[in-house]
Amino acid sequence: MAEEKTKQQAKQGVREVEEVSLTKKEKKEVVRELEKRIGTSLLSKAETLKTEFKKQTTTAIIAAFGLIIALVWKDVITDLLSKIDFIKGYGLLVTAVIITLISILGILLMSKWANSGVKK
Repeated sequence: MAEEKTKQQAKQGVREVEEVSLTKKEKKEVVRELEKRIGTSLLSKAETLKTEFKKQTTTAIIAAFGLIIALVWKDVITDLLSKIDFIKGYGLLVTAVIITLISILGILLMSKWANSGVKK
């Protein structure tokens, strides 16, 4: 689709060049320059897409690993709290509070880090 659009843009540019009174050599030069600019634009957009895809994929994979780590630590904390006598009935509640506090701290730190380079 993008390739077809590029071809149409190039053809339109060639038609516009033909309407102007230029020598054959000048027309060829203009057509070559148009093709070069359109090609450069497409390459730039493709590179941007590739870079953005890598960033998004990396973020998703890191999030998945983070979820796995969180689930493992949840089990560890729950197991440790279940061994403490005075917390036995409230083990899941205490686990939830601890994990929530750690998560809030992590969110605050990440938000501060993400906004550190942003100008207001």
